[in-house]
Amino acid sequence: MSVIDTVRLLELRTKKAAGLIALLRREKAELQERFDLVLAHNRELEGYIEAYTTSEKLVEQSIATAMATLDTIDGLDEIQVFDETSLELEAADTFTGAEGGLSSEDVDWDALLDDLPEL
Repeated sequence: MSVIDTVRLLELRTKKAAGLIALLRREKAELQERFDLVLAHNRELEGYIEAYTTSEKLVEQSIATAMATLDTIDGLDEIQVFDETSLELEAADTFTGAEGGLSSEDVDWDALLDDLPEL
């Protein structure tokens, strides 16, 4: 191989190396931008965590204060509580129970089916 061929080969390899370096620099810049974006999101999430933790502590303190206030009321534990579910169950029992509610024999199934809309 002559000196001129060697120099041309060296020049070609140098151009390839320069192109690869340019490509790697672009990739590094893109990765740096993505990394900066991830860091910004991370800081934002840390702020949310801090705000959540602060809010959670305030809610816990408010609940503790409310419970302490309720503990000072005399006779509160003796009051019978009816929630909506128990009232709904009681109403359902009277509707379908033996106290005059409808049975399946009392329902006109054909009339119900006739009232269904056409598809």
